[in-house]
Amino acid sequence: MKKTLFLYITKEMLLYFFISFLFFFLIFFVNQILLMAEEILAKKAPIQDVFLLIIYALPSIIATSAPFAALVGTLMGIGRMVSDREILSMNTLGVSLRFIMLPVLLVGVFISLLSFATNDILLPAGTIQFNRLYRKILTSTPALEIESNAIKRNERAIVVTGTIKNSIMDKILVVDTDEDGNKRVIAAPEAIITKSTEDAILMSLTMKDSSLAIFNRKDKQKYDFVTSDTSKYNILAKNVLPAYTGSITPREMSSRDLFTEIKGNKEELGTRKLNMFIMEFHKKFAIPFGAFFFVILAFPLGLTAKTNGQSVGFILGLFIAVFYWAMLIGGQTLSLRLGFNGMFMMWLPNTVILIFGVMFLGKKFFK
Repeated sequence: MKKTLFLYITKEMLLYFFISFLFFFLIFFVNQILLMAEEILAKKAPIQDVFLLIIYALPSIIATSAPFAALVGTLMGIGRMVSDREILSMNTLGVSLRFIMLPVLLVGVFISLLSFATNDILLPAGTIQFNRLYRKILTSTPALEIESNAIKRNERAIVVTGTIKNSIMDKILVVDTDEDGNKRVIAAPEAIITKSTEDAILMSLTMKDSSLAIFNRKDKQKYDFVTSDTSKYNILAKNVLPAYTGSITPREMSSRDLFTEIKGNKEELGTRKLNMFIMEFHKKFAIPFGAFFFVILAFPLGLTAKTNGQSVGFILGLFIAVFYWAMLIGGQTLSLRLGFNGMFMMWLPNTVILIFGVMFLGKKFFK
């Protein structure tokens, strides 16, 4: 009998996980489509490239959806079994809550391992291809970065453009900052947009009859003024694509590669960059194995439902997912911007979930 019950509970948990996974996958997938539509499709990028970008983004969507699906799926599945008096019937037959929880935990472990494999193998490969193709689209479709009669900002400059036709711009104004922190204003009546053969440069603007004013950072009364028949202004990849560094980023590495990089290059990385690498390393484990911690919390919470267990579990799961996501994003921001310990901030959400899960389990098992 226990074998039959074990398989039945496992099947139910997997069923509700699959349903919840489809829900979260659809949300993140639609969000990705909307981003693509706003940034790329609306500016007439090649449809086949946009389709490939979506494919390359799928590992990230899958890895993110799985832990939350484990949470909501467990809450809905256990809630349904409580509402239908199945848990009560099992208890009456002498089946303990510990036995009922065992297949639930095993499903959580299975989901965590599957999510980790996606996060550690498919996600880095997908991210590399995504960034490579996105950069190719930017260089081959200038309208994605520069459009007619618009003001475009990136990390280092403000570009004000005139009408663009056949890669020729009739007016341009650029306000940026040079390496010494001096403000520069560049203006030209015409500029030609050209592709670059260098990876670090997205595109070049060849300006005719340009004028350049450089304002001294230390003395506002001093400035230099230069005119030129022809000048070239390069739009750098690192200023347009924040993740671009010219080399493989932590997100594009597997956990093994990250561990090797952290151990072998502590001094070269520096404190800030080392903390970012440590954060990304632990993030590769914290998010996938969040599914296991979610299951520990979801099981006792699901048992509290008396009626409408599926609906209650679904709504409660969404609230917990939002709370968890806020902690995760907040921790990541604090780690990157303020230097908080990357390992601590990545595992903090799981620790909070585990503490509450153990508390609720204790009340159920030892009441």
